[in-house]
Amino acid sequence: MLFHPISIILLLLTFMVQEFIPGLEIAQYATLFLPAVFFFCASVAAPFSMMLVLAFITGFIWDARHLQGVTESLAGMEDLFGTGADSELSAGSHSLPFGLSIVLFGMLGTLMQGIRPLFKRGRLELPVLMVGVATFVWLLSQFLIMTFLRGSLQFPGGVWSKMITDTLLAMLASPLIFLLLYSLARLSSYEIKYDGLRYRFDGR
Repeated sequence: MLFHPISIILLLLTFMVQEFIPGLEIAQYATLFLPAVFFFCASVAAPFSMMLVLAFITGFIWDARHLQGVTESLAGMEDLFGTGADSELSAGSHSLPFGLSIVLFGMLGTLMQGIRPLFKRGRLELPVLMVGVATFVWLLSQFLIMTFLRGSLQFPGGVWSKMITDTLLAMLASPLIFLLLYSLARLSSYEIKYDGLRYRFDGR
C-alpha cells in the first residue's frame, strides 16, 4: 500500500517547506503551521494505528526543531505566538517537556478520527472546521502549559488574535491538503475502512 509511506514522505516534506513560510506581519505574524495542518488532515484519512505513527513523527520532529532542550527556556518557541508574546513569556519561564507535542498530536488526531465517515463521503465542511478547532486547541494547550510552568496565567496582547489568525490560515489550507489526499488515494487505490464499512474512492 503506497498511501501510507507517501503520506509519511509528504509529512516530512512539510517540515522543510515550513522553514520558508513567513509570518504575516499585518495579521499579528500569523503563520501557517503546515506540518500540524497536514497531520490533522491526514488523521481523517489514515487508520488509527497509522494516525499514531504520524502523531509520533510530527510531535517528535516538531519538538526537536522548536525546543532547544528540556533544560533551556522557552525562547526556542519564539515563532509560535509572535514577537509580542514570546518576549514576556521567555523571562523566568521553564521549558516544555520533550515529547509533549507527541501526546497533543495523538489526542487531537484521535478527535479527528471521529469525522472519517464524512471525509469518505467527500463532505469537507466539518473536516475543515475540525482542522481549525484542532489547530486552535493545539496552540492554546501549548500556551496554557507554558504559562502554567511559568507560574502565572498571563495573556499578553495579541496572543488571542495570533491564535485565531493561525487557525484561519489552517482552515484555508486544509481543503487543498484534503484534495491532495483524495488524489493520492485514487492513484494508490487506497480505501478507508471504518467500523466494518468499506468505501472505495472510485465509488465502487
